[in-house]
Parts: sequence; structure tokens; C-alpha cells
Amino acid sequence: MIGNAFPVLHHLGKEMESCSRGAVKVQYKAVPSPQNEQEVLLAFGSYGASAFDAAILSMGTFTQVQSKGQVQPLTDLVNKYRTKYKIEESMLVRVNGEVMAIAFMQNAQNLFYRKELFDKHGLKVPANYPEMLAAARTLKEKEPSIDFPIAQMFSKGWDSATEFTNIFARFGGKLCKPGSAALDFNSDAGVKALEIMKAMTAYMTPNYLASNTDDVMNQFQQGKAAMGALWATRAARMEDAAASKVVGKMEFTAAPAVVPGGKSATHLWWEGVVIPKNLADDRDTVFQVLMEALDEETLASGNDLTVWVRFAYKPTRFGSGVAASARAGAPVWPTEPFFAFAHAELGKVIPEVLVGAMAPKARPPWIRRLPPM
Repeated sequence: MIGNAFPVLHHLGKEMESCSRGAVKVQYKAVPSPQNEQEVLLAFGSYGASAFDAAILSMGTFTQVQSKGQVQPLTDLVNKYRTKYKIEESMLVRVNGEVMAIAFMQNAQNLFYRKELFDKHGLKVPANYPEMLAAARTLKEKEPSIDFPIAQMFSKGWDSATEFTNIFARFGGKLCKPGSAALDFNSDAGVKALEIMKAMTAYMTPNYLASNTDDVMNQFQQGKAAMGALWATRAARMEDAAASKVVGKMEFTAAPAVVPGGKSATHLWWEGVVIPKNLADDRDTVFQVLMEALDEETLASGNDLTVWVRFAYKPTRFGSGVAASARAGAPVWPTEPFFAFAHAELGKVIPEVLVGAMAPKARPPWIRRLPPM
């Protein structure tokens, strides 16, 4: 089995490995993003048997492997084991009527913020990026206890592409030219998205192009940063006394809008499990291992780690930001297969544009007219 390397997936990995007995040996390989996606695409696209019998993946990766016909339908196994494992309809990801994945959690980027610092300086919780930048200016001038007012995922590659997409979409940006699949970010929305990202960097670590999910989480845990958008799956880590200096100090709400009164500038995601079409081992056994790891007992022992897609889930404040972002109009992440290409290219270009290191002529034509920052 393979999946990403964040807390709830480590929890599931241990549950999977606990199914080892007799001739059945279960191993979970935790690989950080985007390397895990690359390994899944390589294994599922292999002409021979897949190196992995199953994968935990995000809806973005699912779209890629499903569109290529690289995952197998699970409808018969769901029908066979629905009662035994209490498989709920809301967990089933269907394509043309066939169950192609089993979802188990929801996720979204939401705003993490140090409530006591906002209270100390009489700041309102930012509902949009202009308010966030205004709060950052105040904290930079008046709060000596933090190093950086903002920590956000601007690292080269997947993270910066995702941040750009979140903001670009909320400015009304369209991925493609009308009536075609031709990519086109050469728009006012693209310029405005880059302007917001560039403005934020004045309040972030100078090494912001290395600020991935783990780095942003660590900045918050160590009390170095006051606010920023981060995945809801990292919220519970703020209360880990063994690693966090901000226990009881961090709160969570909807990701900021780009303009006052606008919709939340994030997207809604799900994570789920799939079985590759080029599976070498017994699919019935693989499916049962997956369902053992996704049962209600696993949820109960890890309730606070994520927003589970099960009725037994008991909402906590750690998942409040996902609900708040959804209520604030966050859409589902783009599922068009060609968007994966655009996203990968954005991750190469956006960091270079932010630091002024890429001349316009060196960029792909669909982003060439965006100005250097």
C-alpha cells in the first residue's frame, strides 16, 4: 500500500499493517507529496504488475489514474462486504455507475490563526486577503514574539501551483479558453492572483519557496508565525504537546476570500482508496485489508485527525475550518484530466515569476503575459 505522509494516513497505515497474519504481509509506504503521486502514476501505469496493491490518493490523483483506465471497479466487492464493514453510500466514488474509489475523509485549506495575538492587538479575524495583509502589517510592527506574521504553502511545485489556483479561481479565472481545452492564465485574474501572492511574501519567511505543508505546520507549532492557510488535517497537530508550543492558542476558520464578501479561496478535496487494474495479488484480500483500515473502530481511535466521511464521525474544532470554508462557497477541486498538466506547469512557473527569475519569453505561452513581480 502507498499513500501520503500526514497524521491520519499514518494512522490508517498502522491499521493496514495490523492485518498481517500468516501468508498475508501488509506494508504501508508513507511518501510525502508530490513524490507519492509520482510513484502511484508510475506503478499504476506500468505494463507489468503494479508495485502497489492499493493506494490512498487525493481526488486530483484519482482523476488522472481513472481517466487513463488504470483503476479497477469495486462495485462487486462493495456489494459483497457492504454489511460486514458498514460501507456507507456517501463513501462511494462512482463513475458511470461503477464504484471506482472509497472515500474516507474530506479536506480543505483553512485559516489557522493565533487567537491570543489577534485579541491582544484588537484585530478581527481576516475574512479576506486584504484584511489578512492589514493584520500582517500590524503584527509585523507590534508583535515581537513572532518571526513572521504569515506562513503559507508557497514551495516550488505542487504547493505554489495550488495556492495560485485557489486565488485565481476566486477572481473568476478560467483554466481554459472558452469552448476549448487550451490553457490560458493570461488574464486579469491571473495578474491579481500573483499580486496577492507577492504581497504576502513580505510577511513570510525569506525562504518561502521552501515552505511546504510540513514547514508551515512547524512554523505554527514553534510559535514563529501568526496565521496562514493550511490543510485541516494538520489542525490537531497544534495540540500535540510533544511537538507544539502553541497548545490551546491556535484557532481555525474559513480560508480567506480574495475580496470582501467573496467566496473562500480554497477548494474541497477528498482522499480515498483505490485498487489498480494491474493488480497482481488477490483483490478480495486487498479490499478487505482496506476496509478493515476504514472501519468505525479506526475512526473512533482517530476521530480528531480529520473530517471523516462516516456518520460515526464526531465533529471537532479541528475540522471546523473545512465546514466554514464549505459554507463560504469553496468549490470542489478541478477534476478535468488536462488540469493535472496545467497544475504541474504552474508549479514550475509561479515560483520563478514571484522572484522575477523567469523572463516572459521563457514561460509557457498560456502564462507568458503575466508580469514579473
